[in-house]
Amino acid sequence: MNEFKGFRADRLREAMKENGATFEDICEVMRKEFYLLWDESEKNYIRKIVNGEIPPGILELYSICKTVGCSADYLLGLKDEMY
Repeated sequence: MNEFKGFRADRLREAMKENGATFEDICEVMRKEFYLLWDESEKNYIRKIVNGEIPPGILELYSICKTVGCSADYLLGLKDEMY
């Protein structure tokens, strides 16, 4: 197992591209799973995660993994395999 080095936004973008997931898809899963009403500030928060400006919280990480279909270990740099 690799050493934890933090959230890897580059891997998130790679998984999104490979699985055809979009930023809007992630927001929609967050809205449905956690009954959040999404305004522009919440969307900007997710945008910052996708762009690697901030790390996700546990709810965001769960939603991202569910949306893009990859493991949290991959996005956290703990494993090199996406699935």
